[in-house]
Amino acid sequence: PTLELTVIGSPGLRTQTAKLVDQLGIKHAVHFTGRVEAEEIARAYAESTVAIVPSLYEGFGFPAGEAMACEVPVVSTTAGALPEVVGRDEKAGLLVQPGSAPDLARAIGTLLDAPERCRAMGATGRERVLSQFTWRRAAERTVDSYRELIDRRAHRRAAQPC
Repeated sequence: PTLELTVIGSPGLRTQTAKLVDQLGIKHAVHFTGRVEAEEIARAYAESTVAIVPSLYEGFGFPAGEAMACEVPVVSTTAGALPEVVGRDEKAGLLVQPGSAPDLARAIGTLLDAPERCRAMGATGRERVLSQFTWRRAAERTVDSYRELIDRRAHRRAAQPC
């Protein structure tokens, strides 16, 4: 009864989300922010108990990373790169199969019932983002990739007869 869901964005034009929220009588508990600036997104995460990223497909998973950077535990799916961002060890968030509403609900309930676990996951998530997903870390990984390619090419040339 005291839970509120804040959806960053607007209900999809081609979905029945807004209509369903109204039909279920939960309009008082579900809030759509519409378009928001980056500072407002950070504030929304900071005010959250749990961030939900129920993607069916996801490239990198910025929403999960943003929530983790704000020390908010994540419930997400195994779609795309989300497991790489959140981690499969359940230390920063919980992962469920894409499209499984029962699994998603169960994971959300698990975290809402465990405030100490949420705090620990939030702290671990922030540490994960700061250690693995900074611009510096991205640059280091890029340099490592270039070095590996250069080394492979040098070895191939050395192995070829003149």
